[in-house]
Amino acid sequence: MAISFFEKLRMDKKSLSARKKKLGGSEINIIASGNKEKNNNLFLEKTDQKEPDDLTLIWAVIMGHITELVNLEWTEVYLEKTINMRQQVIEGKKHPFMRCTLDGVIENYKNKIAVIDAKFTLGRPTKDEAWGDVIPRLIRYYAPQLHWNAYLLQEYLDKPVEYGLLSFIRGGDKPILEEMQIDTAYQEELIELGKYFMNCVELGFEPDELPTMTDFVPEADLVPVDMEKDERWRSFALQIIQTAGANKIFKESSDKIKKLVPPNASEATGHGVKIKVQRNGSKRLEICKD
Repeated sequence: MAISFFEKLRMDKKSLSARKKKLGGSEINIIASGNKEKNNNLFLEKTDQKEPDDLTLIWAVIMGHITELVNLEWTEVYLEKTINMRQQVIEGKKHPFMRCTLDGVIENYKNKIAVIDAKFTLGRPTKDEAWGDVIPRLIRYYAPQLHWNAYLLQEYLDKPVEYGLLSFIRGGDKPILEEMQIDTAYQEELIELGKYFMNCVELGFEPDELPTMTDFVPEADLVPVDMEKDERWRSFALQIIQTAGANKIFKESSDKIKKLVPPNASEATGHGVKIKVQRNGSKRLEICKD
């Protein structure tokens, strides 16, 4: 039957098992998106409570597979640059839970190293979305994966990886190339997010309190904004200035008192302050009410 052709695109059991124990680039996209349903499904897969969804006959996934090669070959011709390290798997040294499968690497992109990912999209706008906003949305969605892969590549090569490239095939159009500069601070945020998620997997706690990630905004799109005419800003700014000293003392005292909580405590209470220990080990301070 023709189904056998599509089954060739399916991952084998060995690859699925390797992915289950690590966190890959496509998975950090899911976690960073903040979609609770998708995050919970990923958690269930990682903890063997759910089989991965069968994507064998999902058209967009099929097209992503079969267009990747021509996408990268076209980009090589377009840039007049060689794309190396295709489909190379890299696992983290500093953070062993990290993993990625590279689509490719360009070692002399603007005299720097760039990691590239080839994507296929049907390119349809979501509800109330303008046609021209589709690619910017996809760039924001895939930014975590590029930063994740760039971090692992930099660790592997022991050389800076300063650029990430997304090569999109939209419907039947030829590939378009989108560039972003790798933001190391954003990488650290992603790593902390991934670490939190994998700790939940290891301990068997559902990831109900995942840290919130803000969308990646390319540095070139950032601009200074004058808020002098915003009355709400003025009100909050005055409060911040008036309470800055007290807030600093509060934060320092909070950090210090949390360190006094015994390791076997579910909560610690005294002198009007309670520290609750969460299932994942984080500590939350509360002021006791009479």
